[in-house]
Amino acid sequence: MSPQIKINQYYDWWFDNALEFLGNLLEEVDVDIEWNSGIAFDSLDEDQVARLVDTIERLIKFKLTYQKTKKDGTQEKANRAYLPTMHKGKYVNFLGKETEEKQKICSYLLSHEEKTGKRICDICGDNYDDDFNISQVSQTIYPMATGSLKSQCGVRKMEPEYHSCPKCALLGSIEWLDDNPFTCDNDNLTNYILFPKIEDIEELHRLKDIIRGSLKQGRNSNIMELFTGKKGGLFERYARDEYSLLLSLFEQMKIIGYTDEWACLRIKGTSATYQTKYSYLEEIKIPNIQSLDRVFSVLQKPYSNFIDKSFTKSLTSNNIDNNLSRENKCLMSKGIVLDDFKTFSRAFQIRQNCILAGIQKEMLYPLIIQWRCKDGAI
Repeated sequence: MSPQIKINQYYDWWFDNALEFLGNLLEEVDVDIEWNSGIAFDSLDEDQVARLVDTIERLIKFKLTYQKTKKDGTQEKANRAYLPTMHKGKYVNFLGKETEEKQKICSYLLSHEEKTGKRICDICGDNYDDDFNISQVSQTIYPMATGSLKSQCGVRKMEPEYHSCPKCALLGSIEWLDDNPFTCDNDNLTNYILFPKIEDIEELHRLKDIIRGSLKQGRNSNIMELFTGKKGGLFERYARDEYSLLLSLFEQMKIIGYTDEWACLRIKGTSATYQTKYSYLEEIKIPNIQSLDRVFSVLQKPYSNFIDKSFTKSLTSNNIDNNLSRENKCLMSKGIVLDDFKTFSRAFQIRQNCILAGIQKEMLYPLIIQWRCKDGAI
């Protein structure tokens, strides 16, 4: 009987989602997973390792690139903007290894139980030897990593970098291929990625399976609606901020009360090189998730059919202000998600001589009555 591999839960938003994703990938190659404070499974044979790596290679092409149309009308594969997965045009860490090397790494990690070494992983504390040259921690492995201890304390002569074991490097790298809701606001050079925060990894797996059934992979988002333009072309309608993205996800899932805690990874990029400028983590705690039931009882698609169709225009010139339009959509979505009518109503205030427009009163009035007035609120 082959030895069983056990990978313990990290109780960290990034690595727990990565561990769940690894378990999901293993189930796709017919590996039985035991979900209990981590994942446990029998050692993989050569065929299962090869199938796992083939899946990862396919996801790299599918998730980290998109079809770009150049000015001359020709098509090319372009890197998905701002993600810290490339350096000088090449994938880094585990993602950048050749197929054969990926298979060696996966075979070592997923086909043997005992791992020993002289180094100690700065992430999980396990002993390891860096036989695969993937131990240096960068934002590819953990997006909030600074990469250098001295950048935090001002001391120059000390251990210059964090290091991780091959297991943590593998998990951190493949999490960029996971089915997490994301959207990219190209005008603002910002990517938003949502991660559910659930301590029980089996419950996390159940929720993410529901999320996976709700996603559609587009150029700028995987939570979107497709619509036909006036000239017949097919276009994507998608959110451009974290709260609108979350509200759009709830529209697609059609199930609200699974988790009220989310982590949003905000990645700011640079326009010239499409590289990561900085990353920022925001914790989203929904204080009264039951209020969303009242919202959805009135509007099945509060973002797509209500908020997204709004715009903000100048009172003097009637020109549309795209920046204020984006900000007001965020305020309305945030107000609904956080059950905060004060934030929601700020979108309707006149600012910079501009006013919100495009709101359908036949939707707005029932929404306010059901959401805020039925229980005597406001």
